[in-house]
This record gives sequence, structure tokens and C-alpha cells, in this order.
Amino acid sequence: MLRLRFLPGLILGLLVGLPVGIGVGVLALAPHGREQNAGASSLVQDLTHKLEAAKEERDRADRQLEQFQKLADQMTASFNNLEMRFKLLEEEQHVRDVQAQAAIPARAPAPPPPAPTATAPVQALQPPTPAAQPPGDTTAAPDPEAATQVDPENPGAAAPADPE
Repeated sequence: MLRLRFLPGLILGLLVGLPVGIGVGVLALAPHGREQNAGASSLVQDLTHKLEAAKEERDRADRQLEQFQKLADQMTASFNNLEMRFKLLEEEQHVRDVQAQAAIPARAPAPPPPAPTATAPVQALQPPTPAAQPPGDTTAAPDPEAATQVDPENPGAAAPADPE
């Protein structure tokens, strides 16, 4: 009979103990589990936000890199264009220099400057006076009576006058 007394106690213990145990487990262990889940979910959310921010920064950096590459390509094209222009200008300048050097010998020599005319001042045509000579000069003074005439054919040369 022992069996009969033991069996109803076991059934009663299972029927009452199982729901009570589940309730205590849910109520007592649930806050710790929720805190861990909440902490894990907030950590996951932070990491997710950081990952999204990193992706946005990477996309922004990629766009800036593309813009920089376009700008660098434009600058390269501009510099190449300028280099070509400068080379053309140098070639044109070289051609001009060669033409100018070739044109210089082909020119006729410049005419000589015109001879001085007989419109020199009167004082320049008169011989110097002995008082005008420096004191250390021992050369004879020209004869003041000897007048000079200007040759109309060669006005730069003075000829002595005929003493007739």
C-alpha cells in the first residue's frame, strides 16, 4: 500500500510544483535575462549606428575622391593644353628670330651721315688767339692775319686764303 500513498503525493507535487517553478523561474530570472538582452541590444544598436556612420563616411569619401579625380583630369588636360600653346609660341618666336636674322644681311647698308654745312658759328671759323693758349704751350700761335675760307664743295675742310 505504500505505493498508493506515494503516487498521489508525486502527482500532486508535479501538478503544483511545475507551474509554481515555472512562474518563479520566469519572474526571478527574467529581469537578469532582460537586462542582458537590453544591454546586448543597446550594444548592437550602437555598433549598428557606428557601422552606418562609417558607411556614410566611406560613401562621402568615395564621392570626394571621384570629384578630385575629375578635377585632376581637368587640370592635367589644361596643363597639357598650355604646354602645347607654349611650344607653339616658342616655335613661332624661333621662326621670327630666324626670319629677322635672315632679313638683316639682305638690307642695304645705311647711308653715311650728312656732312657738316657751312652754317657753323663765326667764332668756330676764326683762329684761336694767343691769349687762349695755355701758359705752358710753346707752340707758335697761328698768324691771325691768315684767314681761312670755307670750300663750298667740301665745307668740312678749311683752306688757307690766298695772300694776293
